[in-house]
Amino acid sequence: MSDPSTTPLDYYRVSYSERVRQELRILAARARERRMGAEVLAAIKEIDRRLRIYPQFGQPLSDLLLEPAQLWIGVVSPLVVHYYLDEKRRLVMVVDPIRPLSNSGL
Repeated sequence: MSDPSTTPLDYYRVSYSERVRQELRILAARARERRMGAEVLAAIKEIDRRLRIYPQFGQPLSDLLLEPAQLWIGVVSPLVVHYYLDEKRRLVMVVDPIRPLSNSGL
C-alpha cells in the first residue's frame, strides 16, 4: 500500500513546449562536444524532478495579469530555467528554452 502523502496527486504536471524540447537537444549535443554531457543531463533530470515535486525551488519573477500564475526562475547548475507556475491547477509550463549559466563553458 502506498503512502498517501506521496501519491501522484501530490505532483505537479509539467509541460514543455516543442521549442524547449528542440533547444534541449541542441544544448545536449553541445554539452557532449564539450565533455559536459553527463553534467547537463543530470541537471536536466534534476530540473524536471524539482518542477514535478516542488516547483517553488526557484524565485518568483512576476505575476501574470490574465492567468492566476507566476513567472519563476530556477537554477540547477549549469542550467537556468524560466517557467510559469499555476498553483491552482498544479501546472508548470516551460515555454522558454532552458539556457546555460553564464561562464558555464556551454
